[in-house]
Amino acid sequence: MKFDKLFFMLLAMLCLSGCSKTVLPSDDDQGEETGKNVPSTSPDDEQKVYSVEEFLNGEFGNRYVWVHGYIVGACKRSIKQAEWEPPFSYDSAVLLADSPGESDPEQVISVQMVGKQMKEEIALASNPQNYGREIAFYGLKQKYLGIPGMKKHILASEWLDE
Repeated sequence: MKFDKLFFMLLAMLCLSGCSKTVLPSDDDQGEETGKNVPSTSPDDEQKVYSVEEFLNGEFGNRYVWVHGYIVGACKRSIKQAEWEPPFSYDSAVLLADSPGESDPEQVISVQMVGKQMKEEIALASNPQNYGREIAFYGLKQKYLGIPGMKKHILASEWLDE
């Protein structure tokens, strides 16, 4: 009887001590903007700005990278709903390409408009004058709207035509 009690206590201790909390990045993790740690990159990676084609063909793992291109459209839910010409009604995402007139879904990437500020300053529904402008984004490569792009974890953007 004493052996049974000891056995169950040992079993309970093993089960309880084996539990640990795994912390994953949340959907609203904005890195530096929220004061949380941002995955480190080497100085060379941080300075490299990839073209849309390089971004499409590159494997970056969990590294944050810069990608630049021209805003060629707006989209929501799926690349099949892309808007390639004004007037634009979507503010969920912009589509980037290496040339300003591109409209082939296989030659563009999608970038989610994360938060109110990006929607107010970049999204085409609110800013049709941004159509054709060159911009760079810093974030993680992820599938978004059914194509490669950046979703949720976008830490910075910078206009290149100013």
